Amino acid sequence: MASLASGAEPSVTHLQASCATLSTSAAVALAIFVGCGARVIPALLAISVQRDLNWPESYVIGPVALAVAVSALGAPLAARGLLHVGARSLLFVSLLALSASLALSSFATSAWHLLLFWGIGVGLSGSLSAFVLAAMIGFREHVRHCGTSFGLFTSIQCLGSATGLLLASRATEAFGWHVVVKAGAAITLAAAFVVVLMIRPGRGQAWRESSTFDRPSYIGVRPRRWAIWRIAAIFFICGASTTGLIDSRLAMLCMGNGLGLTSSADVLAILAICGGIGSAVSGALADRYPARILLILYFAVRALALLWLPLSSFSVGELSAFGALFGLDAALTFPALAKLLSRSLDQYTMVAMMSWMMIAHIFGAAITSAWVGFVGMAGYPVSFTVVGLMCLIAAGLAGASQD
Repeated sequence: MASLASGAEPSVTHLQASCATLSTSAAVALAIFVGCGARVIPALLAISVQRDLNWPESYVIGPVALAVAVSALGAPLAARGLLHVGARSLLFVSLLALSASLALSSFATSAWHLLLFWGIGVGLSGSLSAFVLAAMIGFREHVRHCGTSFGLFTSIQCLGSATGLLLASRATEAFGWHVVVKAGAAITLAAAFVVVLMIRPGRGQAWRESSTFDRPSYIGVRPRRWAIWRIAAIFFICGASTTGLIDSRLAMLCMGNGLGLTSSADVLAILAICGGIGSAVSGALADRYPARILLILYFAVRALALLWLPLSSFSVGELSAFGALFGLDAALTFPALAKLLSRSLDQYTMVAMMSWMMIAHIFGAAITSAWVGFVGMAGYPVSFTVVGLMCLIAAGLAGASQD
């Protein structure tokens, strides 16, 4: 009897651990989905708020740009807190800050209100990004299939953004932007309490100590500094070509060529949905094929898409086709980059390094966005050409890497 009891106890413990892992993964997925859907609201509604309040354009564009910078600068701190405090507390605080910021922004009467609520509040909530969370879950809970896990979590980010764009754009036209930000705040607040209920207290406090559990045998090989800088350069170019050039400017490009708010949001939603599909597919590919080869292919295709767009007529069909191809390709890169970066890193170092890589990503995005904003609509062909050539350089840097 004692033998049976001792044999049953490990199986029960394993079942409990599996249930806890599943619950944690589901809670993180919910937080990513709702958080990303809510965080697209300020960027989508910026022009509507500016017109409704009769403010200069800089009053609404500035807070959106500030939120991106705050998210990037806060990522390393969020990664450290994630490993030392755990996901439960940080996710709750992140979603709570996002909910409060959206709700309070509906009462904004001056520019500094939006700087505080959209720039600081929404930005801080975004510092706990989907990529840092995906690295945490993928490289600790699902070691043997970390690429697939990373791809699935990043695909949830894309799908959350697409859902937010589709719902918020239509609700704004029907009810106005005040209702939309309040609804987004209410949904985010509800998600915060659901996350607290789903994640077991204390889950994640011992992640640092267990960071080397079940990792492949090449862990312990110290990565060369130049190899890390090369990957950082790839992240920089990735950010320049996605967040800097497309994510922040595609809606303006669509509206500048005669599309309305809903049609522009639809193009962005197509990009996000295809991004979700691309992330999931790329995660599975990264577990089966060399990440270096995948990245060469991805950046080559992205370069061709960016070089082709200035030659098109910018019709609805062509912009939608570009959104589908670019969204699919852009999302493919992150799981492969994460797999390449993780080669010689344990889980603790991987999560911290991913947060620093996100700074490189956002730095590339910020420089590109500032440049595109400076040259204006007339300079878009030059901007697309330059960034397209940068993607070819990224393909070359990926080819020089070692799996």
